[in-house]
Amino acid sequence: MSGKMYFGGVEGGATHSNLVICDETGKVVGQAKGPGTNHWALGIEKCASRVIAMLHAAKQDAGIPIDMPLDSLGLTLSGCEQDSSNAELAARVLEGDKYSARKVYVASDTAGSLFTGAPSGGMVLIAGTGSNALLRTADGKQHGCGGWGYLLGDEGGAYWIAYRAVKTVFDDVDGLRAAPHPTHRVWELIREHFNADTRADLLPHSYKHFDKSYFAAYRHIYSSQGSLYQVKTELELVRLRVSSAMGAAWLAAKQVNYDLPRDDSAFCDVFYTYRPSEMLNGNVNGNIKINGKIENGYQGCGCEDWTGVIGYVSVKEKVSAATIVNDSLKGRREKYNFIADVVAVSAPSVVYIEIKDGRRLDLYTGSPITLSNGSGFVVKEDGLILTNAHVVVNKPNAIVEVKLLDGSTHKGVVEDVDLKSDLATLRIPVKNLPTMKLGSSADIRPGEWVVAMGSPLALSNTVTAGVVSSAQRASEELGLRGKDMVYIQTDAPITFGNSGGPLVNLDGEAIGVNSMKVMSGISFAIPIDYVKEFFAKSRSKSPPVSKRYLGITMLSLTPNILIELRMRNPEMPSDIKHGILVWKVIIGSPAYNGGLQPGDIITNINGKPVYSATDIYSLLESTLGRLELEVVRGHKKMSLTVTPEIH
Repeated sequence: MSGKMYFGGVEGGATHSNLVICDETGKVVGQAKGPGTNHWALGIEKCASRVIAMLHAAKQDAGIPIDMPLDSLGLTLSGCEQDSSNAELAARVLEGDKYSARKVYVASDTAGSLFTGAPSGGMVLIAGTGSNALLRTADGKQHGCGGWGYLLGDEGGAYWIAYRAVKTVFDDVDGLRAAPHPTHRVWELIREHFNADTRADLLPHSYKHFDKSYFAAYRHIYSSQGSLYQVKTELELVRLRVSSAMGAAWLAAKQVNYDLPRDDSAFCDVFYTYRPSEMLNGNVNGNIKINGKIENGYQGCGCEDWTGVIGYVSVKEKVSAATIVNDSLKGRREKYNFIADVVAVSAPSVVYIEIKDGRRLDLYTGSPITLSNGSGFVVKEDGLILTNAHVVVNKPNAIVEVKLLDGSTHKGVVEDVDLKSDLATLRIPVKNLPTMKLGSSADIRPGEWVVAMGSPLALSNTVTAGVVSSAQRASEELGLRGKDMVYIQTDAPITFGNSGGPLVNLDGEAIGVNSMKVMSGISFAIPIDYVKEFFAKSRSKSPPVSKRYLGITMLSLTPNILIELRMRNPEMPSDIKHGILVWKVIIGSPAYNGGLQPGDIITNINGKPVYSATDIYSLLESTLGRLELEVVRGHKKMSLTVTPEIH
């Protein structure tokens, strides 16, 4: 083949996707990002439309006309394991845009990763919320190696690995099942991660304070207890340096019998090397060489052909396992504490906000009782503070108190409110305050480190860190009707009270305003570019608010949220198909007095089904008197009566 050719590849996950276009030399000429493309969660029609939208954006980026089809397009997407549904998805893409490509090929995201890092054969392990694994031999034969996502099996997933490691240690100590290798180093790592002295100290992490993502964060070592296959040559573990969309493009070219040039050294890094000959010749304890250093703690089997041991080795494990003098670790704390550097710059501008009821006094102190709390941050040195609208738009006669980092408390006055974007400003009578620098949310990338700051549960000056899961999560995906916004999704915990605080990048710039937490590991922030638009608008008066006040913050139930709720609560009634999830109840509000609690699902009001927050607003304005609510709490259905107050 000769002449100009173009090949496309898509890396599609459940939360976000990437698309690249390569020319015939293997050079990337266009790329685009988009939301998740798991067709089991979205439906094939919507999945195809998202792929087409990304393809159009990438063609525009590459300067390719929209009506010029690619020579081949490879889709390696989450959940694409079934040949029949893969063929249907490929057909839908071609039906939706006849100029998309001359050929569309669909395979799993596991295959995309495999052909990005090991086109000549190897094994790939995807360990995320779910998991999957695939082995491809040099002669082209493929074998499944366990893991079918979090609904069917977590084999290879981060939580599964951590669970197996803990269980292996416990069973070994109890004498129930002897571990195949010494476990003392694994136990040391478990104690360090969970801050545990005894095995009983892990029980709260397994029950009362269970957090799957935190549990999964411990995944330093796992060694298989059986033979996976015979290893006769050295084994290399590699991590990808590029998106697996590159592997998808390479696969696409293969489908039209074209060998797309590639530089394997640019695609991945080798971070672990296993040499069985070194373990058998002179290493009686079965030592493994990792990047030139001998690591001990594995016991040899003494057999003629060494049985392969495949493990997950993290940077932390390499450091803790190294038997070198402590002086070699000096300087690491100062060098790698980048989160602490961000906090040092940003914390002085973060404030704690408390909303008090001026009509009700505490019986013991005589002070107004606290209704709710939140966070904010100083944006102008003359005392102007940014926060969420839902933090300060409260009941009549509310008193706003602001506590600064130095401990001083000041009365605040709400100046501007935008309920649609959930943003508000308030001012305190203090000058020369440290301010937060506003960054840009337009260039945020999934995987970027972020720091969430605020005052969750009235605990001032709290810091959590994580990564951006999605830079543009549409409000429609969250069931937020009438917002017409996108949100930053992050796994940095945003707990009640964090609302209004800044989401900060590693340059110490606010790129978002912490807004809400749906569940562990899934939180959302308002992009800072909306804040800049909010500041640019001049307002002569505050926008109108509802005349009837309920006192809850809510989220419409989407199919994805329903699935997650059922996973966390298997006893939840199976006939729940719609409703509103209550994720915060203002203390002292009509909803609070009526018995509503965070986590309740409102399915009907006055006998009418509710599907979105808009339905509740409509009922509030059109109905007088009490509201009869049908609520699901845990596995129980109940009826509650709430009498809204007049604003």
